[in-house]
Amino acid sequence: MIVAAGLVGLALAMIQLQDSRAASQSPQAEAKWLIVNYWSEWCAPCRLEIPVLNALNETLSSTNVTIVGVNFDEDPQGITLSIAADMGIEFPTLAMDVVAEFKLRAPDVLPTTYILSPAREVVAKMIGAQTEESLLAQLASLNLPVEKD
Repeated sequence: MIVAAGLVGLALAMIQLQDSRAASQSPQAEAKWLIVNYWSEWCAPCRLEIPVLNALNETLSSTNVTIVGVNFDEDPQGITLSIAADMGIEFPTLAMDVVAEFKLRAPDVLPTTYILSPAREVVAKMIGAQTEESLLAQLASLNLPVEKD
């Protein structure tokens, strides 16, 4: 389903991969931290990292942290949706044009993962495939209360 969500006054076009129907969602009252992961279908480490991010997305579902992906190749939304579904991505994927609102520069290396504060400031940049442990450790270093069951 395609979801338009407001995060701290920022309107984001988000693609939810389980469904292709259009819908809208009211803005969340609480500002979220974002884990923004750049991926591409041709990137082997990205493909290896996707199950880790899917699992972490589930782990973080009741926290103040949200994972979102960005297709590095800037494919049209419909193609990105298809590629993401083929890759088994279960977390939302942002359109590149809204990522520009975060003032993120496209990375030189894939995968690259940024952590953004609720104020949308980059507080961490991680290059290369991450593990659930490395991502949780980075979140813990930021004093974010995330616990793995």
